[in-house]
Parts: sequence; structure tokens; C-alpha cells
Amino acid sequence: MKIVDKIKNIIKIDRKKDGYFLKEIGEFLGLTGIDVENIEQSSDLSETIYFICLKHLSETMAKMPWEKRVLTEKKGKERVLDSKIDNLLNIRPNPYMTATTFWGTVELNKLHYGNSYIYIEADKNGFPRYLWLLPSDQMEIWIDNRGILGSLNAVWYVWTDQRNGKKYTFEMDEIIHLKTHISFDGLSGAPIKDILKTQISSGKNSIGFLNKLYKNNMFGSKVLVQYTGELNKAAEEKLAKKIESFAKAQGSGKFIPMPFGMQAQLLDMKLADAQFFENNRTSALQLAAAFGIKPNVINDYTKSSYSNSETQQVDFYVNTLQPLFKAYEQELTYKLLTPRELGEGYRLEINEKMLFKMDNKTQAEVYSKYLTNFAMTPNEVREDLNLPYIEGGDTLLGNGSTINLENIGTQYKKGGE
Repeated sequence: MKIVDKIKNIIKIDRKKDGYFLKEIGEFLGLTGIDVENIEQSSDLSETIYFICLKHLSETMAKMPWEKRVLTEKKGKERVLDSKIDNLLNIRPNPYMTATTFWGTVELNKLHYGNSYIYIEADKNGFPRYLWLLPSDQMEIWIDNRGILGSLNAVWYVWTDQRNGKKYTFEMDEIIHLKTHISFDGLSGAPIKDILKTQISSGKNSIGFLNKLYKNNMFGSKVLVQYTGELNKAAEEKLAKKIESFAKAQGSGKFIPMPFGMQAQLLDMKLADAQFFENNRTSALQLAAAFGIKPNVINDYTKSSYSNSETQQVDFYVNTLQPLFKAYEQELTYKLLTPRELGEGYRLEINEKMLFKMDNKTQAEVYSKYLTNFAMTPNEVREDLNLPYIEGGDTLLGNGSTINLENIGTQYKKGGE
């Protein structure tokens, strides 16, 4: 079976009475939930802050548009219209996924597993035809330090299909390999969830604790029952079980009948006394910081203001997204473009303007300044506004009082001399 056919068969669909369902959807949903009875075995995705960080970064990557550009000596960086690359990166990487779904899934796998692997299916001319996402948890990176497979110190990617144990080997040029910013060897990335295992575990335990409180009608404290005499173990368990049944199920749980001679006393430790919420907030901020996520993204507005939120957004772009975009651009440029195109200055880049959408008033002011100060031509402004070009719109405009640096002072000479 061809490797492409094998990848397609990963998604198996069974015909059910009520429609189509993924064969293993039940198992998948079970792995992503939280088990309050066994917190440690719950999926890391059940930790709220961890999930928010993955969601925010994957959605950011999913919405970014790709462009093919060329570097020239006179014009600098110029956009190039390439329908094949545009269709592959911005519309349909493969028959089963839209570009939005594909890039969001790629980033999610990269963050959760540390690495994301994309197989490049080429057509008969060698041009990339489809992009296929391989299971990150089933991939291995091999270095052929003896030249057994033909090339000394070559890097190979090996996919072991867990369904049948078969191995599939890929050359380095066949795989787009995206890794996290934490890499100790430069070849593979380390998942943040492994580095911050204790932090994520604490978050899951706090969720499980609150879940149990709500499940028990907030009856999370201990009740000390005092009585005269002794009870055997069976009688003690029967008494405790009866009191619990009243606390959970009988009416509102506010009234618990006690036999004559018995007295109940509440041993209570409030969440505020244990600084539960303060500790949770600190843990959440630390976990978000590891992803480069700012406090306002995880709904922490304790010290937030309009200017502060704007600064956080700029900081998120500069310190979190720019390294992320640069890693994607460098890997895709090298793997999807030919050596000739690379030599001629062609590059694949992400259009970052998507991140800086402005309100109408601010947009009008910014473009007016660009237009009247020789920064942009009318057609360049119209292109950013999704408007068609106009004839004669490729000329730079500006204030007539503006002059070149070489001509400074000439306006004071008599007779124009």
C-alpha cells in the first residue's frame, strides 16, 4: 500500500444507523476529559489554563494567511502571485482539511507533543501536491551516522503505525518538521507539558477538588459526630453513610436529623483560609507565561487597563508570535520551494497584518498619514482596504513643502541659484 493511501486510511469511518461517526471517537473523547477519581491519569488537556494556551496559539496560527514573496534589489520585498502555493497553504492543503483546520491542528500537535510532522506528497513533476499531517506521538527521528541507508549522518523520519506495527521511513526533504522553542539538540522539540508536569498536575487537582465540592453540594468539610459509648466498625460506617445520604440527597441538604445523645460539629477549612484562589492565580500566570501568553488572554484583569491590554498584545506579537512565525517561514520556505527559487530570492512568509486590525477612525488616520507622506501609493492603500486598483494610483503623493535632503537650504537662495 502506498504511504499516501495509508495516511488516508488513518481516518476510518463506520456506517451507523444515525449517520457517520469516527470509529474511535468515543476513545478520543475519553482521553481528553478529566477523571476526578484519578486526577493523575486525566488528560493534560483537561487543565483549563493549559487548554486555553493551546487554543489561543493554535487559533492564532490557523487564521494567518501565507504569501509568496521575492526579494529584489530595487523594489525590496514584493508579493508574487502563485496559485499553486496559495491553494496549498491558504485553501486546501489536502482533500480532507481546510487550511484553517490544518494549520490549527499542526500547531496544536506541536505544542502538545513537542513536534509536528507534515508529509509532502509531490506530483509527477516534483511540485508539492498535498500536505499530510502525521501522528506526532508515533514518529521517531533517526540519524544514520554510519551511512547504512545511503548517506552519512543523514536525518530520517520513521513512522511506526500503532495499528499494525509497520514502519514507514521518510527522507528529510519529504517531511516538514516543526518543533517547540524548547530543544536541547536542535533536532526535536520538548513538549511544555512534560517540563511543567507538576504545574499542570496542580491545576488538574484544583479542578478535581472543586468538582467534588460541587458534586457534594459544597459539603467539602468534615463533620465530627460525638456520641456516648462505643460503636463497632459496621455501626460506624452505617451511621456515617446515613448522615451523608441526608447531606447529599434529602431536600436541600441543610437539615440532618441526629439521634438523641449525639452532637455534630463541623470541621471546616475555607478556600479563602487556604489561599486557594491566590495560589491558583499564581499557578495560572506561571503556566501561561511558559507559553508566552499574556494575563488578559486567560481572563486575568486584576491589573488591566486599556493601555495595559494594548501593550500586552504588542508584547505577545513581538516576543511570542514573531519567533513562532519565523520558525514556520524558514521551514516551509526550505522544504516547499525549489533550490532555483531560493537562489532567486523567493520566500514564503506569513502576512502579519491580520493581527493588527484597526477601527475605522484609526485606520483612516494611519493611511492618510502614509498617503500624504510619500510612504504608500493610493493603490497600495486600496489593496490593504480590499479595493480595486485605479488608473494613475501608483504615484507617491505628499506635502509640497517636503524636499529632499540634498536640496535643504536652496529655498533661501535668491533667484533660485
